[in-house]
Amino acid sequence: MTRKEIIDKLDCVEREVKEIREYLSQSEVGAVTHVDFPLAIEPDFKLEYTLEDLYREFGSKKSLAHRLKTALQKRNIKTLEGFLSLTPGELLDLENVGYDTLLRTKKALSRLGIDW
Repeated sequence: MTRKEIIDKLDCVEREVKEIREYLSQSEVGAVTHVDFPLAIEPDFKLEYTLEDLYREFGSKKSLAHRLKTALQKRNIKTLEGFLSLTPGELLDLENVGYDTLLRTKKALSRLGIDW
């Protein structure tokens, strides 16, 4: 790897970290509903959304939605509740899921009013 490639890669990582920080600071404002609380308290709690709703919220980034869907299928996760039981770190551990997919997933969940 050349010096320029390393610098370019670092710039990309810094941009992604900035996006994550911006997302986290927005969610701290309280504009998003926490759904993990009812899931932990009420075992029969059902979300009004499905994984298909989540994939739709990816908008023009269909390839990232497809990667997420494939990774979740390999893990036998079929519901949004099952997905929300994963941590962001566990999501990144899935095959073909990277930071772009993580960021887009967080944005899609935010549009659904779900804080994860």
